[in-house]
Amino acid sequence: MKYFTQEALNPNDCTLELIKKIAYTYRVIKMADGSAASFCLN
Repeated sequence: MKYFTQEALNPNDCTLELIKKIAYTYRVIKMADGSAASFCLN
């Protein structure tokens, strides 16, 4: 059985940069009928 430590929960710098890029370009727009559409800007 593997035990998780605090160090195992911390992502490396490359992973953090990827998450930041996705979060920066990800958008959700609310439509007039109440539904939501998500998209990613390039």
